[in-house]
Amino acid sequence: MNTQLNVASVVNMDALNVLAKEFRQQFELSDEVIHERLFGRRFVFNRDGTDTYPFDDWEGDAEGQPLPIIASEEEIVLASTDSSCILLGETSDGAVYAVRAAVSFASHGTVQGYLRIGPIIVHLSPKGACGLPTKLEGYELRVALSDHQIAERIIRNTMEKRIVSSLLTHPQKMVVISDGSLKHPLDSYPDSFFREELSGSCLVGFSKSSALASSSRLSGLVSRAKSPSFSMVEEGPVQTVLAKFSKDGLVFRLDVARGRGRLPEVLGLMLTNDGFSVGYPESLRIAHHLSVFSRSEVMALKAYITHRHSLRQMPSFGLRRITLGGLSNSG
Repeated sequence: MNTQLNVASVVNMDALNVLAKEFRQQFELSDEVIHERLFGRRFVFNRDGTDTYPFDDWEGDAEGQPLPIIASEEEIVLASTDSSCILLGETSDGAVYAVRAAVSFASHGTVQGYLRIGPIIVHLSPKGACGLPTKLEGYELRVALSDHQIAERIIRNTMEKRIVSSLLTHPQKMVVISDGSLKHPLDSYPDSFFREELSGSCLVGFSKSSALASSSRLSGLVSRAKSPSFSMVEEGPVQTVLAKFSKDGLVFRLDVARGRGRLPEVLGLMLTNDGFSVGYPESLRIAHHLSVFSRSEVMALKAYITHRHSLRQMPSFGLRRITLGGLSNSG
């Protein structure tokens, strides 16, 4: 590390020498603190950004006790929704995306049917978003125009929020399951999603990837339970729990809205009316597969917009490959 922080001898700039000294001192100070925090700890290494799940428990005891999820005798409809968005191409002042969403319905322990919406073509430019069910304005539009990945997430969330809103306002009582957390900082849900309604429907955010599920000591307690179980993490308008829905299933994070005072009932309804492979809802799994784009579909969409809008394709090259070269340090 000292070698990496040294300023090259051919560079004779006082500012850079001062900066190098500052970073070196900071490293020396923080190294001892980090050593104290990490020494002897159980550790899970990152695997190229993929989600991981520890086989064993973390060190130390967790406060709390797993509570059993009791299957409900009531049979209702579970509506699970997921979506996907892809970048198709760019113009001089914006970008074109395709988005597709799916809703899968489960009851009596099996999936009963589904609805697939899209693909829908969306054009984002400084003039606004065209193709979405609701407008993007102000901060959301500016952020979406600055980064394609953020734009894809905003487009997906806009689609899903419209679908969830329709499901929650339906007079029939149901459990609406959305892929992901209801508390993600990039996702802002209307207050109406969290208010108790006469229909008795509730909204559940079911997260596949959450640091809470992979690193919380509570996950070990729930994982060791002999039956479907859950443990409370955080109270509030949106309750956060760690739960597993099968004896040998994985532990997932759930954010439950409109479930205050009846959280065990909501979890029991899910257990009764959906199927669970490794603890994950079958309806949500199907919604995911129905919403993703295959490679042939992406090619077909590109051909469609080319023909429909008489696009003139410009030659292009991979910017990252050209600027950074072909060397790899991935091992």
